[in-house]
Parts: sequence; structure tokens; C-alpha cells
Amino acid sequence: MRKTLTLILALFSVAGSCLAQRQPVPARRILPEEIVQDSIQLVRFSTNSFAVRWTYTEAGAKKMLAFREAHEGQKVRTVVGSFESPPGEMVFRPMPPVFTNYAQWKEGWLKHRTDKFFGVSEDDAKKIVAGLKTE
Repeated sequence: MRKTLTLILALFSVAGSCLAQRQPVPARRILPEEIVQDSIQLVRFSTNSFAVRWTYTEAGAKKMLAFREAHEGQKVRTVVGSFESPPGEMVFRPMPPVFTNYAQWKEGWLKHRTDKFFGVSEDDAKKIVAGLKTE
């Protein structure tokens, strides 16, 4: 009886530790060679609220879309140079009347290929710009 209880307890503790392991959050890494260098813009909204905007190269845009499609509905983070965003859910949200489905959004986005961070601190904005620029 004691051996059986010990075995059951051991199995439960092993199973519980397997379920409790944290899964890493996928990271989308944006590299300078994926960015049209003269498209990088830094905009100040208020004392310490900034936006950084840029345009992807065609190859960078394809990489971004592949990541987005592979991780739809998951929590992901974005890494640009030394900047790392907090985890956030990657979800497509339709915006009528401009587009009502993902295919429409994708077609339009591939024509313009822009992206941005907004509402970031000045320090984070500087890290993002430095990470987007080639040396």
C-alpha cells in the first residue's frame, strides 16, 4: 500500500511540474536590413510619449507577415535592437469600411508596408530608432 501511494504521489508531482513550466513568448525580431532606412521617423506626442514609424523592405514585409500568420492569437513580443516590447496578443481586427477581412488588410498593407510603435518613452524610442538603423 505504501509503495502504491508513493508511486501515485510521484506521478502527480511529475505531471504537475510538466504542466507548470512556462512557455517562452515568441519574439519578432526586426533587423535594420528589413527596413527602408530613409523611412524611419521619430515623433513626439507629449513630454514623454513618442512614436517611431518605418516602412519595411519587401523581404522584411514578407518576414513580418509570416511571423504574424504563424502566431495569430498568441502572445508575442517585438525586439528591435536593445528594445523589447512587453508580451501582447497578436490579433487581426477588421476596420470597416477600409477592410473587413485579413486578405483585404494584407493586400493593402503590402502596398504600404508600414509599422510603428506609439506611446513609448523617449528612451525606448531612441532604442527603437537605433535598432532600426544600419551602422
